[in-house]
Amino acid sequence: MGILEGLKRTFDIAGSKITVVFEDEIYSQFDQIRGEVVVTAPEYKLAGKAINLELKEFWTETRSTGKTTTTVTVHKTRVEVALQGAFDFEPASQHRFPFEVGLPKNCRISTSHTGWRLVVTMDIPNAIDPTEGVVLEVQPAEEFLAIIEVCEENLRFQERRKSRRWNRKSSKTYFRLLPPEMLKSELDYLAFEMSQAEDGSVEGDLILNLQEKSIADYFKAIVGKDKIRKPFHLASSQLFAQDGSVSSEDISMVIGGSLKEVMLDQRN
Repeated sequence: MGILEGLKRTFDIAGSKITVVFEDEIYSQFDQIRGEVVVTAPEYKLAGKAINLELKEFWTETRSTGKTTTTVTVHKTRVEVALQGAFDFEPASQHRFPFEVGLPKNCRISTSHTGWRLVVTMDIPNAIDPTEGVVLEVQPAEEFLAIIEVCEENLRFQERRKSRRWNRKSSKTYFRLLPPEMLKSELDYLAFEMSQAEDGSVEGDLILNLQEKSIADYFKAIVGKDKIRKPFHLASSQLFAQDGSVSSEDISMVIGGSLKEVMLDQRN
């Protein structure tokens, strides 16, 4: 998709019309965000020291003073780009600034209260620097989604999308899937914790939450001992074919094989 066909966001900063045009509407972990900032000056000359663009990560934290507890949103700049140094724009003139910033590998995914923002700031002398931003939609890496797709289409699991989450300590992305009818008596759910390596491969754990079939199993579940972890690894060549299509057979062999191995061990 070309830049001029992409998603547009428009707002006003210091009387100027600022339009941010994106190539895409949705991004994945480790994607490059490309676009253009278009500044239309007001009906008078506009001078300033700089125009900057920042990629900010944001999340919520609960903080306590001992007496009260509040939830705050924290913003942290991950990338900063200087779009323009000192400027002196003529009235009603238009100025274009292409940009490209990259999301980190294994970065946070978007939720209703956490994610990423692209922020434009104009440094105007003798004034509070006006700042406006656009919230980005960042989904899990394409490699992760390929694995989930195969689990749904080939292995007949069903993902609970509301269960997707990102672990700040491990930088791993979590998925949960419900089992097909034939496995419901054995398996409560199947989960994944995954991260992407530098070579494009995916490594992580299959997490099998087993059904309770005895009093001992019941008490294991209470203390969280009813879950079995099975490490797995998929090379980039096992995830996608040369034409870019998902390598369903390779993924099914690795994930299905690990799942079968664990289930047979439980029966023996």
